[in-house]
Parts: sequence; structure tokens; C-alpha cells
Amino acid sequence: MRHLSRPSGPLATVATVAVALLCALALGACSVTGTAVRTAPATQPPTTLIAPTALIIDASDSMRADDAPGPRIDAAKSAATGLIDAVPAGSRLAVLTYGTGTGNAPTERAAGCRDVTDLVPLGPLEKGSAKAAVDGVTPRGFTPIAESLRRAAAALPDSGAASIVLISDGEDTCGTPPCDVARELWAAHPELSISTVGFKTTGEASDQLRCIADAADGLFVGAANGDQLARRLLATQDRSASTKLNGGAYAGIALGDSLDDIRREHADFPDSSRADGDLTIIHWHDCDWAFRDGRLVEIRPESSMTIDGVGAGSTVDQARDVYGEPISDSTTNGRRTVLFDAGSGDSAGYRMTVDGTGGSATISRIIVCGCAGPQATAPTSTVLPDTPPSTRCTGKILGKTDYRHPSLGTVRVFLRLETPVDRTQQGCIIPVTADGTVLPIATVGVYGTDLEFPSPPTDATGNLFVRYNPGRYNGVVVLTPTKTGFVDPGVDHTGYTGKRLFYYADLKGPGADGRYVIVQSANDCEPSCAGGTITTEDLHWNGRDYVK
Repeated sequence: MRHLSRPSGPLATVATVAVALLCALALGACSVTGTAVRTAPATQPPTTLIAPTALIIDASDSMRADDAPGPRIDAAKSAATGLIDAVPAGSRLAVLTYGTGTGNAPTERAAGCRDVTDLVPLGPLEKGSAKAAVDGVTPRGFTPIAESLRRAAAALPDSGAASIVLISDGEDTCGTPPCDVARELWAAHPELSISTVGFKTTGEASDQLRCIADAADGLFVGAANGDQLARRLLATQDRSASTKLNGGAYAGIALGDSLDDIRREHADFPDSSRADGDLTIIHWHDCDWAFRDGRLVEIRPESSMTIDGVGAGSTVDQARDVYGEPISDSTTNGRRTVLFDAGSGDSAGYRMTVDGTGGSATISRIIVCGCAGPQATAPTSTVLPDTPPSTRCTGKILGKTDYRHPSLGTVRVFLRLETPVDRTQQGCIIPVTADGTVLPIATVGVYGTDLEFPSPPTDATGNLFVRYNPGRYNGVVVLTPTKTGFVDPGVDHTGYTGKRLFYYADLKGPGADGRYVIVQSANDCEPSCAGGTITTEDLHWNGRDYVK
């Protein structure tokens, strides 16, 4: 498997990122192995040309939404302008849009579903006029994706390498399945690729855009904000993108795919495997693929970078520039793990192992997991304490994590022993807000130092998890956020159990849905606890509690 060499300095600006991304379509700009040739940082785009390309910009009514931040159409225009700036002079680029010629009233549907406009005809790119045409787009109407694909294909040569790139924030609203159209276009022109960028899309809209790309040898990428849109529009021009982490996908395989389907698509996917707890690990193409119940739940490449240029050697601050504030930032037993939302509109997250402290710490490895889930808007960076304010818990600090609370912003949660005593004692879970407020502290029984955050410490439910062991069996504490803090875990006088304390239990996952399952064990102690029958049951989150 081919990998780009890792970045050695700060992430480039959009224009500089384009130099590496456009390499794949630029004749002679890559090595014979397909990896990018790294030289001194480039200051000018490559002079070689890209394949004829048609860019389609969604200008339907929904692009007026003000959540990019700012209007979505402004973010799309900015991204398109970045691509135009990055394309080598003389390259043949066409720009089309839809939704500008009608409104979206039912009486305008027939006209709206034919409403595709050629902003820039295919020809040697004149950047000034192309950017002016893009700037004049005003969103109003329907989303005729299928018709726009046909029009874009008609604008391109009918033989030789060519590319269509579509930016859309939703699915086709005109009835013709665009995935079927993409298949027809690719069958007629096998050297055509169609890539799609889903801007703030989820669910069926993302599925439709992904289907279009899969049907026509293209790339689907999601983008959650304007900065990501700019980067990922450029990534659609990168023919080596399949060797990079793309949200929940890598090498054409995605979280949630079944092992049977993967083997059907990849004949060399191995039969041999090894166990890692409840996971089945298969090593293939310098990557460990982790399955649970026959579904892919984690992707663990030995060395790779994301389609945004973040990889081993990048810093936490550089990742923050792309993905926003971390969902969590935890240190357990000296190992620091930072979890970012991958920005793909689903539960995909990048779990990064980090060497060092602060924002300058370097990333050593990135694992893809379904552990991001719906989260609050990233808070403003704040300075949080390295130790908890004075509390009754004065013993050793065992771990800490930064949790993105949906109402309170970043909350730093500490795990600390109540006293320096070594054996059975109390462990304290201490949440501290950005203004230094100590939220109610939960205490649990702990034997030795058996109190830690799992990896990742949170999942797609938005709950925060802590593992503890009071002396015989493991247990799980669930911290569920409220408007003012967390639900009281209801610890009883033993420190063993409670409403949100699951003793003799452990976590399984996160699964393909991005959620942990709590595996609750029981022992009937007949005829004795040592010889009793042990049973287990899986508890799932129902929005309020964990139930069978």
C-alpha cells in the first residue's frame, strides 16, 4: 500500500495543500510508485495540467442556510475559488451550477428540475473570469443532481481521462436516481471519474453522494464547515486519496462494512486473524482491521495521514485547526489520547496517540473509530487546570480527560485517589469547568490504582465512561451530561454499585454505531461463589439508561 511521506512542518494553506493534492492528476509530478515527490515546500502550483474537469456547485435553496459558519453558499464559493486558484494555468475546467434560475415552489418544479447553468464553458482556464462567475451565484431553487451530472458529462471530452466534482448539501429533489445516472455515464466513459463533496450532509443525503462516487470510480468526502470544505474539495483531485484516512473509510473500506462483503470485494483479504478482547483483528496492507460480530469497528493503520494532511508528526494544534476542539483529551497511565470528530457527518472519529503535552505535542498514530457521534459545537479554547482545585481528594492523580460538554463547553475530568493509602480506598471523579468550578464529585471503591478512562473515554451517546475495580471485579461508571453538569451516578454506601455504577461489568466497543455496550455479569453463587454459574447480558443505551 502506498503512503505519502509525513509532513514536516505546519499544515499548509489551502493553496499550498493543493500543490500536493493536484500532483496526482498533474502529468509527471509524481514518482513511478504513485507517491508524491517531496522537495522543498512549493510556493507555486505545478505547471503540468490536470485532466479536463467539470465542477458543479449546489445553489439550491438550502445553500442559503447560515451555519457554515456563515451562509453555506459563501463557503462553497470560497472552496471553489481555492480550487480555481490551485489549478495550473491552461488546464481545462468547466464550472456549472444548479438552482439559480427558479425558486423552489411546487409550481416551479418542472423548470427547476432542468435548471442547470453553465457558468464557465470547458476550455483553458481564465482564473479571473471563472472566479467572478462563481461569485455571482445566488441560491434559490431545486436540487437536480442527476441532470447536472448529465450536463457536466456532456461538457467533457467523450474519451480520455476526465473528472466531475460535485459539491452538494443534500440529495436530489427531482426524482431521477443520480446514482443510476453516474453508473450510466461511467459505463459509457470508463476513464471518467465522479467525485462528490457532502457539505454538512448526513444519512440518506450522504449515502446518495457516496453511491455516486462509488459508481463512477470517484471519491466521496464529507465536510462539516467551510475550512473542511475547501480542503476536501481539493482532495477530490487527489488520485492517491484512497491511501489516506477519509472519515470512516480507508483503502475503499468503511466502518460498518461486513467481513463477508470486504472479502468479496478484496480477494486477498486474509483468512487468518487474532483476538484482541472481544475484537477480531485481521492484518492487511500494513493495517489492523478490527471487527466485532462480523462488522468493521476500527481501522488501525501502522502509518498514514488523513485526506486533510494530518498524520504522524503533525501536532495537536494542527489537528485542531482542521477538526476543531477535541471531543476528549485524556491521559491514562502516562499515555495521552486525543479524539477528534473526523467531520464526515457521521460517528467517525480520529483517535490520536500523542507524545507530549499541550498543543505542540506530536501525533504518533491515528486510529479510525465510530466514536465521535453528535457533539456540541466546538468551544473556544480555554486554559484548564493541570490539577483539580482543592477538594477532599488529595491522593495520586491517575488520569484526566477533556470532555466536550453539550452545555458547559470543555470540562476537564480528573481521576484521583481520596488519600495516599495503597489498598482498598475511595477514588474520586472530579469534573472541573473552564471557569474553575468543581462540579459534584462522584466517589467509588478502588483497589490500588484501578481507576481509569477507557479509550476512547466517550462514545456516540455523548456519555463519558470510567472503569473502576473495588477489589474483585471490574465496574463501569457512566457520566451522563445535563444542563448543569452530570447525572448523579447514585453511588450506594458500599462504593460498589449505583444507578450509573455497573459493578461486575465491562465495556464492549464502540461498535459500528459508535456506541459502547455494557456487558453485565452475574454469579448465582450456587453452591458457592467460587463454583457458581456466571451469566452475562448486554445493556444498550436507550436515550435515558442502559437496558437489556
